[in-house]
Amino acid sequence: MDSPLKIIAFDQSTTATGFCIMEMGTANIIESGVILPKKNDETIDRVTYTIKRCLNLVRTNEVAFVFIEGVQVQRNPAVYEVLAKLAGTLEVMLYESGYFVNVVKATEWRRRVGIKSRKRAEVKKEAIEMVKEIYDLEVSEDEAEAVLFARAFAKEN
Repeated sequence: MDSPLKIIAFDQSTTATGFCIMEMGTANIIESGVILPKKNDETIDRVTYTIKRCLNLVRTNEVAFVFIEGVQVQRNPAVYEVLAKLAGTLEVMLYESGYFVNVVKATEWRRRVGIKSRKRAEVKKEAIEMVKEIYDLEVSEDEAEAVLFARAFAKEN
């Protein structure tokens, strides 16, 4: 019998990138966590570290589908620029490695899993509570969002 297909979802940033590897259809979590580059490293070093870890997770777990979050407009243009560099570089590196990358707006995956809140702090809190309720896991906000992001596309409706 063939093993189920796996997806991975990344809630990427240069400070903490949540990830979740999940079985398609069942939405069972295979692995989830947070990639934490060194806070005092230069931006390019944090981006490089994050991308290398993401690529390693995709390769070692033999995932079929990759999901990354689209960049949302930020109040601070410098933050927006860094997040855009990370997302764009990650997408290209994955594509060059032979993966089809799905770039999804946060509002889309949140709608699919039923997150109702609008304000950032409330969204994060709701995500943590939802992961606790569904999976009985205590996770950080970055990991919670990655878990729900994966669930949005792994769960059969």
